[in-house]
Amino acid sequence: MKLNDIPIQKKLMRVILLTSGAVLLLTCASFFVYESITYRESTRSQLSTIGKIIATNSSAALAFDDAREGNEILHALLAEEHIVAAALYDVQGNLFSKYPDTLSAQEFPPAPGTDGYSFTATHLEGFQPVVQGGRRLGTLFIRQDMFAMYQRFQLYGLIALGVIAVSFLLAYFLSQELQKEISGPILSLAQTAGKVSQNFDYSVRATKVGNDEIGNLTDAFNNMLRQIEEQNRQITSFNARLEQKVRERTLELEVANQELLKKNDFVETILESSVHVIAVMDTQMRYTIVNKSFEQIYKIDRSEIVGRKYTEVFPQTVGSNIHQDIQKALQGTYVHNPNTRSAIIPGYFESHFVPLKEAGKVYSVLFILHDISNIMEANEKLKVANEELVKSNIELEQFAYVASHDLQEPLRKIQIFTDLVKSRRHEGEEASKYLEKIHASAERMTLLIRDLLSYSRLSRIEEGFVETDLNETMELVKSDFEMLIQQKGATIICPALPVVKGIPHQLGQLFANLISNALKFCQESPIIRITVEELSDSSRKLFPNLPGEEKYWVIKVADNGIGFEAQYSQKIFTIFQRLNDQKKYAGTGIGLAICRKIAENHKGTITASSIPGQGATFTIVLPVYSEVAIPKAAL
Repeated sequence: MKLNDIPIQKKLMRVILLTSGAVLLLTCASFFVYESITYRESTRSQLSTIGKIIATNSSAALAFDDAREGNEILHALLAEEHIVAAALYDVQGNLFSKYPDTLSAQEFPPAPGTDGYSFTATHLEGFQPVVQGGRRLGTLFIRQDMFAMYQRFQLYGLIALGVIAVSFLLAYFLSQELQKEISGPILSLAQTAGKVSQNFDYSVRATKVGNDEIGNLTDAFNNMLRQIEEQNRQITSFNARLEQKVRERTLELEVANQELLKKNDFVETILESSVHVIAVMDTQMRYTIVNKSFEQIYKIDRSEIVGRKYTEVFPQTVGSNIHQDIQKALQGTYVHNPNTRSAIIPGYFESHFVPLKEAGKVYSVLFILHDISNIMEANEKLKVANEELVKSNIELEQFAYVASHDLQEPLRKIQIFTDLVKSRRHEGEEASKYLEKIHASAERMTLLIRDLLSYSRLSRIEEGFVETDLNETMELVKSDFEMLIQQKGATIICPALPVVKGIPHQLGQLFANLISNALKFCQESPIIRITVEELSDSSRKLFPNLPGEEKYWVIKVADNGIGFEAQYSQKIFTIFQRLNDQKKYAGTGIGLAICRKIAENHKGTITASSIPGQGATFTIVLPVYSEVAIPKAAL
């Protein structure tokens, strides 16, 4: 039964009982709060004292790094039944000793916190510094349960309940007698009001008992009856006018609702038909609106999004650029990023974050994302094409230099010696010598043209990549240089090489050029050492142009030749670049440029290092073709 439906006699009794109970409850609560505060402070002080004692006793164990001694000191806490955990941390914050031994290290704080003691939901715990001679050696952690305090509070609660129960009984018997002095006149007035309400006879008047508040109430009641009759006539007239106004207002609201529905349909049509990602978030970063493009691009239904926080739906975006932009917009700043990489799906977006304000305060954020992945991809392709064009122009300049210099040099010699022979002023022996020089110049030009053609063909990768065993490639190279190896007394030390995916004849040309240089640029019996290993993470930084997600083989070809200065380690791979006298060491200066081109064709690279007089080492990096490490091949 509702309080308003209860008879006044019972109401008065309840008022008296509730007032008495409230006073008693407030008194007991005040006492309980006082006891709680004082007991908590005494418990904190007691635990602090124990902590200082244990910390003082533990200083020697930390000073001499004796974990066993630390454990024994902590086990002294067995005497304190309410201390459930304790630990010692060294000066670096590492766990040194713990109590009890049955607890795992994960159940202790990972590192010492702020010195002092504080209450948690279930425990009192804190950190006590371990100091010796003014120097801090570590930190003591102690955790105590709240069982003793709960027992004490339970006792106080039982006492308080007993006092309240006895007081309620006394108040009940007193209120039962005293309420009659008030409820009697009121009940009489209520009976008169009941008759008026049943018969609608406003001529009835209530009997006045006294001049107290109830008497005044009776006078006011009788006066009210007189006024009601007059007001009834006025109300009837007012109701008629009010009904007319309600009908007019209802019609206006219907028209306004129709206009609002049209506007809502128009806005919804724009949102749903937009090719851009459109969404609205509230100040708690919860989605309130998402459009159809949002669902299609992120492949998630709006029923799974609306009402949820942005970081719950896409936890991978926490701390991302978009996450930071949303936070700026929530602070009232309009944010526009022409190029933002998505942290959710592969791609790039042009983003707009618009704070929605009411009375100068942000209540939501509208963000619009325009997919520009195709534009970014086209720009990247254009960038690569430009780089290739620059590279091609450089090679073209080098080719022009050769055409104007290296190729013209043997032509000039041929022309000079041909003119000398045609003059017929020379003896037969001298003419033969000129003819030999003409022949040598022609051979050099032939070699230059051949190497130029080989280098130019490398720019057009027309052959398909196939599985290539480098062991077979190396055997073919050895076979080609068999006579020269024997003449020079050369030694080639080669372990088992991996299987890669590549163009076999190009890889053969790569190793042939390196072996040829090792045999050529050596003043003693050549020793060529070949090693192979997988590229480690620590060595990957030496090759910054390689993609980080792939695996690579590192093949090194080292010799004991004449070497070169370190400053030429990159220059030697430039086309027609020679570091040695052409008369002493034959060649065109294209071989190493071909090597670099072949390595780049195979998505790898090649570098060189050397010390003059101590040989050179060429490092070839090629992608790993399969998980098979190295095929079993003879050394």
